[in-house]
Amino acid sequence: MLGIDIGTAAIKLALMRRRRRAWCLQAYAVQPLQNAANDGGRLDGVDLRASLKAALAQLPQPSTLWPLPKKARLAAMALDGTEAMTRVVRLDSGLTQQEIENRVALEAEQYLPFPLEQACLDFCRLPQGNEAGQPVMLVACRRERIVERMDLLMGLGIRPVTLDLDALALCRAANLMALPAPQILLDLGAEGFRLHAYDNGCLVYSRSHASTPVSVSEADASIGGDDLAALAQEVRRAIQLFLMSTACKGRAEITLVGGLAACPGLAQSIASASGSPVSLSQPPSEVIAHARIDPGQWRAVAPQLSLACALAMRVA
Repeated sequence: MLGIDIGTAAIKLALMRRRRRAWCLQAYAVQPLQNAANDGGRLDGVDLRASLKAALAQLPQPSTLWPLPKKARLAAMALDGTEAMTRVVRLDSGLTQQEIENRVALEAEQYLPFPLEQACLDFCRLPQGNEAGQPVMLVACRRERIVERMDLLMGLGIRPVTLDLDALALCRAANLMALPAPQILLDLGAEGFRLHAYDNGCLVYSRSHASTPVSVSEADASIGGDDLAALAQEVRRAIQLFLMSTACKGRAEITLVGGLAACPGLAQSIASASGSPVSLSQPPSEVIAHARIDPGQWRAVAPQLSLACALAMRVA
């Protein structure tokens, strides 16, 4: 399966293969985006297609660089939090799948800012916990967002089989599903960051934040001292906003993913500013890298590839 993460500044690809007891990362690619190919979820078809084709060409092929082998023509992509609406609703216990679908459609119609016929809906059952009823997470987005992505991939000979939500995919990649304490996951990109929060493995908060553009050294991938401090303070304010907006209490643990996550000194600066423990996202224990991939390089780029790998491991 091919996981495709389209960020605001780059496209990340991860090609994964399932083995008996593990997932094997066959290849990966990172390709800078041309111009504003992804501007706030609006995709520029021409520039984005060129960038995606260039990223695909980086993947090693048995003979020529194009086309992709058949097993790599199945792909999973993600919507970000700005493109989808999520809401947890509590329904009566014992409902059939069809009854849940009908109730979800009724709930969505109450909250959607656009007509229901223009929406794509999905849902998943959540652990019941101690409260009565069945909690269900509703996810909705505009149908045109789905069509844009399908057209993009199919135009390059790739068949989309799964469209996930970035916050849920990253939660699986960072192994946060089974942790009872509140968890914050920061997806740090070139144009800003997204803060996702989880409690008992459930998504409880997700918000995008614009940040002051930072300059990253090409020599050692470091961020200047002033930029480092400014970004850490912006993250601190975003965490305070999350705590004021939700019922989560106490200190949450913070995990970093994304293109800036591995920049030297960033984790320590965020830990000092927030007063919370901070760690870099590590590949799940069931993921191993192919022999052609340098282990040191893989560890260095793993936080940036977190979403692409999570999508490639998604079981449709």
